[in-house]
Amino acid sequence: MNTDLKLSFEFFPPRSEAQAMRFWRTLGCLETLQPEWFSLTYGALGSASQASIDTLTQYYKDKRCPMAAHLTCAGQTRAQLEAQLTQFRAIGINHLVVLRGDLTQDRTSGKYYHYRYASELVELVQEIGDFEISVACYPETHPEATSAITDLDVLKHKMSLGAKRGLSQFFFDASVFLRWRDAAVQHGIDMPLIPGILPVHDIEKIKNFSQRCGASVPKALIEQFSKAASAAELQSIAIDQCVELCQVLQGEGVDTFHFYTLNQSDLSYQVAQRLLGSEAGSAAA
Repeated sequence: MNTDLKLSFEFFPPRSEAQAMRFWRTLGCLETLQPEWFSLTYGALGSASQASIDTLTQYYKDKRCPMAAHLTCAGQTRAQLEAQLTQFRAIGINHLVVLRGDLTQDRTSGKYYHYRYASELVELVQEIGDFEISVACYPETHPEATSAITDLDVLKHKMSLGAKRGLSQFFFDASVFLRWRDAAVQHGIDMPLIPGILPVHDIEKIKNFSQRCGASVPKALIEQFSKAASAAELQSIAIDQCVELCQVLQGEGVDTFHFYTLNQSDLSYQVAQRLLGSEAGSAAA
């Protein structure tokens, strides 16, 4: 096994019995790869946030691998955020992925946005203390940034406030990440920048999602998937593409990857297994 490689995997909390069965099966499968940590996304309001808390609480009753909790500031007051941080600490969480949260139609309302930027949330978390902080970063520039430089300014500011690592938006061209990483270093950003890896389960959904979040999907990759004659061929293309992407990055000194699993273990497991050179375990859907 390649013991120098460090992996983490992201999930979203289940919100039905069927989703719960898939979630725990997926998490158990990927635990066999001995990742550095898992992360769990967070819905800022109502039942979505409660699903995150319930899942984290259940997981930490039988803690086997560290898990980072996502925290967003959209739609929450300082008092609500402080209460949430207190609850995370009580559960046993000491690593947070700090994000602004998705925009809504109410994004201009002071009622909705008590904190408008992730940097403000990083500052609050640091004020309360005792949490390790990861933040988001964008190799193809955040859709709302006025330029690539101002986007790096934002990332550098979050680093200066106490962020320990950046987890990147997904991408499909290694050169996109590598050029951006070089620019970030030249900009004075010296914290670890971890590539976010998204195995392609459904190319049409990926195309639509990418348009909304500012990521690009190479035409050659789309053509590859469009020519596939079977589900098995689609899976093979997805695994090969993802492994090749990671191997190119490894050749440029990258030894840490963060996988967006979409609560499916099959592709993430097989990609990670090939990267690790492991024969242990078996994939579960």
